[in-house]
Amino acid sequence: MQPARRLVRIVGLALVIELTACQGAPSSPHLITIAKPARAGEALIRGELAVVRGCVVMKCPRRNSTVLFDPGVTLLPSVEGLHDPHSGNDISFGQRISGGGGVLREDGKGWPISDIERFYGVTFPEACPKDNVVRLRKMEVLER
Repeated sequence: MQPARRLVRIVGLALVIELTACQGAPSSPHLITIAKPARAGEALIRGELAVVRGCVVMKCPRRNSTVLFDPGVTLLPSVEGLHDPHSGNDISFGQRISGGGGVLREDGKGWPISDIERFYGVTFPEACPKDNVVRLRKMEVLER
């Protein structure tokens, strides 16, 4: 009887190890960078970059907006922010920033998502907000 109990314990332990190994690490933030340089109006946009459900968004008082970045904008190695080679700035998530750009969709009105994807050469991940979309470039950190 003793050897059978040990076998059950060993099999149970192996099952726990296997299930734990299947759990994925939290996903890193997903940057949506446009395929080629393009403009979208010229407005001063201010807010705070954040990661919501793996999507980089501009946090605003009433809503979060999915952000389209210039080609070359990359996540920092720490994955706690991004680097904008056009302004030379490293931006941490949670910092208040300003940048040039434009509003492509607001409260579901404006460019259809399919037109944005086709024009800018991007694909919106499922988790990213689609009712509000902004184009952001040349980001600068705002002093508090």
